Amino acid sequence: MHWNTEQVLWALVLAAHLVLLIVLLGRDRIQRFPWFTAAITLSAVSLLADHLLNGKLTSLVFYWQSFSAMTLQSIFGIFVLIELARVIFASGRKGLVLKSNGWFGWGLLLVAAAAGAVWAWGPWPTLVQLNAQPSIRGILLMQLAAVKSQLFVALLTVEVALLISLFARRFGFGWRSHARQIALGLSTNALCILILQVITDIIKRNLHFTTRQEMAAGIQRLEHLFTNMDNARFVLWILVLLWWIYWLWQDEPGANPALRPAAVSVPIAPGPLQAPPTAETATEEMDDDGDPEFRD
Repeated sequence: MHWNTEQVLWALVLAAHLVLLIVLLGRDRIQRFPWFTAAITLSAVSLLADHLLNGKLTSLVFYWQSFSAMTLQSIFGIFVLIELARVIFASGRKGLVLKSNGWFGWGLLLVAAAAGAVWAWGPWPTLVQLNAQPSIRGILLMQLAAVKSQLFVALLTVEVALLISLFARRFGFGWRSHARQIALGLSTNALCILILQVITDIIKRNLHFTTRQEMAAGIQRLEHLFTNMDNARFVLWILVLLWWIYWLWQDEPGANPALRPAAVSVPIAPGPLQAPPTAETATEEMDDDGDPEFRD
């Protein structure tokens, strides 16, 4: 049996998903990151469904299945971002907990920025275009929801990852913490999606054919280009999965979480009062990476 490049990459991506799920289960990470685990499971199921059902269903039914899975993955992606934010900003690991007004303010700002960018990104179909073919109106709306929700979650992921990179250390999460490594992988994949979307939009805006021969040759070149772009995205996704496998197999630096229940459950009141001694404070202000903090 001769496998082409796309089939080899598909097999590698699926294998990386399965290995990552084994690591999440074997290293007891599921309880801490249940939505991340669910998102990886859904991604693996979608890979299998697209591969096994391709050519066995009518085009319309296959597109319904594929676009529905994309939309569901976007919904799961939002819950993963909320999960990462809660792990970092609500843990109380260093006595800092983001208050409710902080959650509301930052959440509103990030969602508004991502939604505004998606709205300005375009293009959006007109009502005339949607009503031109009533028989496929539903699938066109589903495609629009899938593509725009993927773009929205990609933008939101980059924003949340940037916020985490700026403030996570203050909340007790060093660079080698699991939550930060998951955010880094998600943002890398999201940036890839955004870059490829920009390239695709530029290509579509600059398509100009004068003859049918030029159109046929141009479409063939575009198919080859888009296939290579998809392959590049799969390669990057494999690297992200391998990155997660490595870091989630490792234990986080620092004390055993079982030794620090007080820091998680009791936030420090403002003022000169100090937090009760915990496993973190017993190491003379060492951060999660084992690096001493330098203070003014």
